[in-house]
Amino acid sequence: MDLSELSSNPHRHPWELSRAKFILHVLEAHGHLAPKDRILDIGAGDLYFALQLHKKTGAPVDAVDTAFPDPSGPTPGVSMFKSLEELGDTKYRAICALDVLEHVADDEALLNRLISMLEPGGLLLITVPAFQLLFSFHDLRLKHFRRYHRAHLMYLIRSPSEVKIEESFYFFHLLFFVRVIQKILEFFFGVKPEVESSHTVSEWKHHESHPATRGIGRVLNTDAHLSRWLARLGIRIPGLSLCMVLKKTVE
Repeated sequence: MDLSELSSNPHRHPWELSRAKFILHVLEAHGHLAPKDRILDIGAGDLYFALQLHKKTGAPVDAVDTAFPDPSGPTPGVSMFKSLEELGDTKYRAICALDVLEHVADDEALLNRLISMLEPGGLLLITVPAFQLLFSFHDLRLKHFRRYHRAHLMYLIRSPSEVKIEESFYFFHLLFFVRVIQKILEFFFGVKPEVESSHTVSEWKHHESHPATRGIGRVLNTDAHLSRWLARLGIRIPGLSLCMVLKKTVE
């Protein structure tokens, strides 16, 4: 969870739970979850995903977020940093940037900085909100600069020969259509549901084991896995989010 959304609510939204579970599956499928590998989680927020990474792999995780409190207390298995500069010349077998690039003014510089931090053969896994036409008051509230199309993300890579795109696909198709409806309401009627209501990711009211959380989570998990499978067949259905996995091919 982004630290800007942090609250005293202990419950996590099905979207966040589903995304974490799915991304761990994608990394595992690429064979980059070994205990010997060092992993970087950039834009780590409240450390939920970083802790899931460590729990799944046993590998040390470096977590970076400019909004970390100062000083940050120790967290077993996870080292906390407030900037990439604190990491020096450390190289990583896997780097995760989950919904980070949209928060950065110079997204091209950050993307290529992360590529330079990969070991040869290392993976960079990126998720970003998809399609600029869906840019809404929700994005403004979360301080997003933009949303992305697949071609836009590919264009930002300065040295295409340095990395190979292992896979890319849109996911969360059902949420895409929900956001389209919200966008229509905003445009024609001035309705701002994400700003005027309290229904945010940080205010989900049900425990992880609650039937509502589990039911929605199953639907979102099925959606994400179906998206990935269809993309392998060359079928890319629009989704609320975009995932891209890059592999470092040269030093």
